[in-house]
Amino acid sequence: MNSEPSNPQPNVLYWLIGTAAAFIVLAGLRTVSHIVTPFLLAAFLAIISAPLMTAMQKRGVPSVISILLLFVLVGVAFFLLFLALQGAAESLAVQAPQYQAKLSGWWESIQTMLTARGVPTELIPQHIPLPEASAVTNLATTIAAGLGQFTATTLLVLLAFMFLLLEEQTLSDKLTAAFPNRRRARVRSRRFLRSVYRYLLIKTGASTLTGLLVGIGLSLMGIDFAILWGIVAGLLNFIPTIGSFIAAIPALLVAIVSTDILHILMVIGLYLVVNVSIGSIMEPRLLGRSLGLSPVVVLISLLVWGWVFGPVGMLLAVPLTMIAKLALDSNPKTRWAGILLSDQVRQPAVRLPNSEPPASSP
Repeated sequence: MNSEPSNPQPNVLYWLIGTAAAFIVLAGLRTVSHIVTPFLLAAFLAIISAPLMTAMQKRGVPSVISILLLFVLVGVAFFLLFLALQGAAESLAVQAPQYQAKLSGWWESIQTMLTARGVPTELIPQHIPLPEASAVTNLATTIAAGLGQFTATTLLVLLAFMFLLLEEQTLSDKLTAAFPNRRRARVRSRRFLRSVYRYLLIKTGASTLTGLLVGIGLSLMGIDFAILWGIVAGLLNFIPTIGSFIAAIPALLVAIVSTDILHILMVIGLYLVVNVSIGSIMEPRLLGRSLGLSPVVVLISLLVWGWVFGPVGMLLAVPLTMIAKLALDSNPKTRWAGILLSDQVRQPAVRLPNSEPPASSP
């Protein structure tokens, strides 16, 4: 007779303690988010740049020179990004009253048309809830002025980025020294790091391509602030599904106010073509079907990381959650949690009792 274990279910107390510990850690990170956020951005930049640094070193470029080149490249990218955002915010501050007047006139035309069609006046809203032009102007001016204050933070991010690249060169040797008799642990760590490198590199490349295509397409259509909308599309591409819809809203509103129906349809078509071709075709083929997150997990991660790190946390929410999923998948003991985070049902590999374990690559 087979006796059942006395405690087959996980201890509820352990789960409660684990949940409380996780909440305390997240609350602590939120308290020091102004310190953690620059290093978090630097870590993402270092992970994305590590393959490029390795490629340069294989071609004979000295390590110090390769790190300095990447430091300058990322610094110039930050400078151009802030310059574009500041210029767009200043232009928005100047043109906000014009957009306010155009939108008010557009709404009055709709009211007149509805009244002519016999719609009762009491059923037609007398005005749409729009912010005052002065409020939009003040907000845009504040954003433009605030971007100039990011210099110190950007310098901290770039310095941390450079030191992390220096650390990456000795990471493999440190893993070997830290786990001299645990070959499986070293293999899992290397596989995890390779998966993180691959995911972030492909996702960043796809987001950059999305931003470029949207920005160039809107510029050719003559849509105002095309560069700004391209930057927004590239950043929000890190958020699956809902990020693409949110990125299209401001450009579509500007097109509605300032252009005709043809340009509005062209803007909608541009976003549909870019997001479907890159987000639904290219990314799944490059990343693989296993690198997906459940929509509920995406929503929860946006709320949690947004609460912890603010707007930067919302942009990095999905990459952070994906890294956690890759870490869970790399260990057989925690693979069940990675399966729960996935967007598809993946059956774990079953090994027959008499079969030999698969050989691990060094």
